[in-house]
Amino acid sequence: MISRENFRFAAAFAALSGVLHIAAPVVSGFASEAWLVVPFGVIYLILAYGLFMGWRWLAWLAFFWSFAGVAGAISQIWAQGVLPGWLFQAILAANVLAVLGLFVALWRAPPPREI
Repeated sequence: MISRENFRFAAAFAALSGVLHIAAPVVSGFASEAWLVVPFGVIYLILAYGLFMGWRWLAWLAFFWSFAGVAGAISQIWAQGVLPGWLFQAILAANVLAVLGLFVALWRAPPPREI
């Protein structure tokens, strides 16, 4: 069984990404376009909860979700929308650190099983 501590680093940055997504409407002055990223933030918070619980199956889903989030954040950094580029840079950093943490946790050799 994988310990919860293995996913703690990634879970913290997934949660940070979720909070940044949910804060987007506040940053934009409650523009209607900014509300489109809020559901993604909720998903990040759900993934972070599962990671804090040590759910390995969810860690795989979170790995691919966060990896896709890296691409999404990169595509929005220089977009001319209502959300500032610095917000997407912060989301990008949080997603990259979550992906790296998940990579290390998932590909670490599992402990030997006791019979």
